[in-house]
Amino acid sequence: LMIAAISTVSAQSKWTYKLGFGGEYKNGNVNTTIFNTNGGIERNDSTLAFDANYNYVYGMKDKVEYENNFTGNVKFDLWQYSRWSPFLSATINLNPFNKYDYKLSFLLGAKYRIFWNEKCDYSISAAYVYDYTQYWSEVNTDILSPQVNRISLRLKIKQKIGDNVSLKHTTFYQPSVTNFSGDYIINSVTSLSTQISKHASIALNFSYEYHSLVPEGVKNQDIITSATLNLKF
Repeated sequence: LMIAAISTVSAQSKWTYKLGFGGEYKNGNVNTTIFNTNGGIERNDSTLAFDANYNYVYGMKDKVEYENNFTGNVKFDLWQYSRWSPFLSATINLNPFNKYDYKLSFLLGAKYRIFWNEKCDYSISAAYVYDYTQYWSEVNTDILSPQVNRISLRLKIKQKIGDNVSLKHTTFYQPSVTNFSGDYIINSVTSLSTQISKHASIALNFSYEYHSLVPEGVKNQDIITSATLNLKF
């Protein structure tokens, strides 16, 4: 397994550029190939923050493709370091294994910082979400509507544990406005990272995603556990 991330920072413009990539190849009882890449551009500012990023994962097992997932996101935060902070974001997801050509999500909301200091930052947010999904022709759209209005509730925790260890956790709960109990999404990501040098860190990541309504033949949940090496300059 090989994973790397590179970023460059311009102090004058406050822009950060990131590029990450990784892969795994196994040849033996099971032949597998996994490739992933991610990157983005970010501007941190006390007035207006901007973040555009992408993530792509490709997997093949015994010459059969089982993963081909691209996600792109753009986000704007206004007064991100204040107690209250409005934000706007848009996301596109391409994943044929979920039986749709593409999924678009537009989100508008506000973040509330509960408590923060040099070692921690705890916040919650609430937002309105509009989802549009272009399903395959065989998907029953009477059950899975291409257009869904949702409420997004989010908990976010950033906590330093000692001098070199950091914990980050984010959980989203996004129920449909018209079907709270029957149509909802849960997304949770936890990362524990250790700084091993000025520019390098190792992170253990756990991701869990659950969709209460999915097309026939698609699983409700996805669980991913990974270890990454990140470089930052």
